[in-house]
Amino acid sequence: MIPGRVRAGWGPLLGNVAVFLLLAAGSQLLAPGPVSWDPTTWSWSWSEGILVLVNLLFLGLAFVVPLHGGVLNLGVYAEFLAGLTVASVIGSVASIDPPVRALLAVLGGAMAGALVGSLMVWMKRTFAVHEVLSGLLFGGALLPLAREMPAPALGVGPQSVLAWGIILLILGVFLSLVFAHFLRASAPGLDLRVVGRNPLAAVAAGVNVDAVQLWTLASGGACAGIVGALGLTTQASTVLYWPLPLAFAGITIAVFGLGSVRGLFLSSIFFAVWLHEPGTAVVLSDPGLSTLIAALLVIPVLWTLPRLHPDQGAPRAVWRTRHRETY
Repeated sequence: MIPGRVRAGWGPLLGNVAVFLLLAAGSQLLAPGPVSWDPTTWSWSWSEGILVLVNLLFLGLAFVVPLHGGVLNLGVYAEFLAGLTVASVIGSVASIDPPVRALLAVLGGAMAGALVGSLMVWMKRTFAVHEVLSGLLFGGALLPLAREMPAPALGVGPQSVLAWGIILLILGVFLSLVFAHFLRASAPGLDLRVVGRNPLAAVAAGVNVDAVQLWTLASGGACAGIVGALGLTTQASTVLYWPLPLAFAGITIAVFGLGSVRGLFLSSIFFAVWLHEPGTAVVLSDPGLSTLIAALLVIPVLWTLPRLHPDQGAPRAVWRTRHRETY
């Protein structure tokens, strides 16, 4: 089985659709007061809606790209914090023009996230520390630093924010299409699928497993770092109401999309629309209801993660820290 393709039948897909419909309808029914279903009365702007979609799309890519290489990128939170921290440092330099400062912040955030991803692979290769553990450790280490750093606004106007959002959305869609084509129609994509399915077989076939996992996790880290930097380009957004830490939204997007690139893109659109529904922000601002929504967001893991079990043909490297053992 090629990792990410839906070969488990219609059950997981229908289950995800049912959970999302329950999520979308329930959040409106639980909202106090009448809810208007006229989109013209909803308080949102094109710039905010596009940036929310960009955030979800890049966070989903941050989890899906390493997953195809057999790497479970729970370090997405650490990569997000690294991007936010570096972008905060760059944003505090007032001598740089705002547009240039915004560009440097995004690039710096991407590089910081890629660096954290590379360190996770290095720890896995050198010390056999699984990426789940190293990702959580890096996240815990970077959280106090991110809290201490000032978070200056980059001074980008509304029209510039809209332009930035459109550019980044085009970039995200382009990267998604390129990765999907690369995965299915290229020799390196075949190597990636072999690594994701069985790293021992990949080593026997002469594939450099460490290099493949390095570039996949570095690419995922760059995507998460970009989202961290984007937190400084806008004011408060509806995406901040996400009931779990925002960086983990990528896991939800990937799970609801069943690990495929097409599913990732569709789930990003649906969740961006859900966040802008009139009753969603009110429900998510309530601690009790927010906990219930968070439970619904993780329920699809119950029937999606079994598809990642090695016995069912999905990425074996997810469950390994070494791939140099002999048969």
